[in-house]
Amino acid sequence: MNQVNSPFKFLDSYQQADADVFFGREKETIDLYGALSGVKHLLVYGPSGSGKTSLVECGLRNQFSDADWYALSIRRSADINASVFASINKALKDQIALDPITRMPVDPEMEFGHAVEKLFTERYQPVYLLFDQFEELLISGLSNEKSKFFISLNKLIRNKLPCRILLIMREEFIGHLSEFEALCPSIFQYRFRVEKMGRKNVEEVIYQILEAPKYRAYFNVKDSRKLAESILSKLPDKKMEIELAHVQVFLGELWGRALNEKKNDDRLPLLSVDLVHNGDDLETILESFLRKQMGDLNESFGENVPLELLAAMITDKFTKLQLSEAAIAADLAHKKVIAIKPVADLLKDLEYHRIIRTLKIGDEAQYEISHDLLALVVGQNLTEEMKMREKADDIYKVYGERQGLFTQDDIDYLRPFEQNLSFPPDLQKRIDESIDMIKKKRDKERKRQRAIISIVSVAAVVAVVFALFGLFMWQKAQVEAERAILEAAKAKLQTQKLHKALDSVSVANMKFEEADKNRKAIQINSLLQKAKSYESLDEKKLAITTLEEALKIDSKNVDVNTYLQKLKSKYQ
Repeated sequence: MNQVNSPFKFLDSYQQADADVFFGREKETIDLYGALSGVKHLLVYGPSGSGKTSLVECGLRNQFSDADWYALSIRRSADINASVFASINKALKDQIALDPITRMPVDPEMEFGHAVEKLFTERYQPVYLLFDQFEELLISGLSNEKSKFFISLNKLIRNKLPCRILLIMREEFIGHLSEFEALCPSIFQYRFRVEKMGRKNVEEVIYQILEAPKYRAYFNVKDSRKLAESILSKLPDKKMEIELAHVQVFLGELWGRALNEKKNDDRLPLLSVDLVHNGDDLETILESFLRKQMGDLNESFGENVPLELLAAMITDKFTKLQLSEAAIAADLAHKKVIAIKPVADLLKDLEYHRIIRTLKIGDEAQYEISHDLLALVVGQNLTEEMKMREKADDIYKVYGERQGLFTQDDIDYLRPFEQNLSFPPDLQKRIDESIDMIKKKRDKERKRQRAIISIVSVAAVVAVVFALFGLFMWQKAQVEAERAILEAAKAKLQTQKLHKALDSVSVANMKFEEADKNRKAIQINSLLQKAKSYESLDEKKLAITTLEEALKIDSKNVDVNTYLQKLKSKYQ
């Protein structure tokens, strides 16, 4: 694809000098001019690719004469407040003294209104401040920068100076303005929406471009109307709105094909429907263009190095950024991306291929991708490694905004991302400080734990001593108890033995008494028989004596007493 020599606008916006090839926006231009009438500020918004910048820079600018206005187009760059003073200063003969570091006025009392008044005094023309791609402030601006700007803007709006302000931005970021409505209450009061063109309008624009005298000096066309229809046929039917940038890129592609097919003669390249291929896709033409250019540049600068550079020039929302060569080189160094050739050479090649453009901000050159649609395509074609770095960068920003030091869990969460992207210096410093703090806390905790362990150890020793003493006393008590039980057992045994002995004695006594009784019974019985053996009278006395002798042995013996009484009663 030869976009370098293409006469078409490609991704560049239309400027004031392009009025003769700026088609399809006549009504919108008149409406925008009318919307500015009688207002101090106007919010111009619309979707990406709707042509907002071209409408303002070409359409609107050509509605004014030099006496009617003096318009300054302002981009945020590094700081929108500094950019306002830099833009005004560039137009002044008697310039404002600016600090070389902050690029803000040396006089702290200097405000936007003072600078505008100074410019009006020199030129006697109403001043228009055109803040193009204003979403850059909302996406990338610092909190203090944004607050300061909206406060200054509100003062400028209320100033009676002949100054009008246009805020030109993509509509998907309008919601971000609500945060600053308190600082600038009228921010939403006056609005103008720019819509994308429909298929029919775009077809007419393509036809007018192909027929424009300015362009016909570079090519011939075979049936402009049929070619316009063929170009639109490469867009899906369901797509009612068309990105004009895609059309411009495709026209450049057709130009390249015509140039390659041209024979070595002086005839101009011929554009015709024959150059439109079956595989062409208007929606993906920009992506095809980018991939081809990246493939060619990879050979000269290293695999994915050109894409890495472009990735540095987009935001996390895939909008374009303005960066200096030094900032781009620093970003690549931070990502450890090494180019075969110098970064300056790569920037020149990218600009030559119309992928990026150079802007002059003050005395410094800034670079940006040619169009937000191309920035979106860059974002959609990042490699997995780049995506991981982007994720790491987003996480670093979140942690960078946090207050205080990090916990061990925070550090453990951050560590894996370091493999994809080194920590920024400020974040690395806080991580190091956090690690040092955590180490000190751990050392302190270890000392506390050692002290606790020492106390617990002493307590444990004391407890063991008391436990051993208690065990000793318990064992002693057990021994005493066992001794008492033994003594009791012995006493019981002695008692049992004594009782047994007594029982034996008792038994012996009983046996002795029984034996004695038997002995006496025998003696008594013998004496009784002996007494009964005396039959004569004279012997009866002897019998009584014998019986009485027997009673001495057992006085209660019934037989002896009975016989004795009988003898006594008989012989007395």
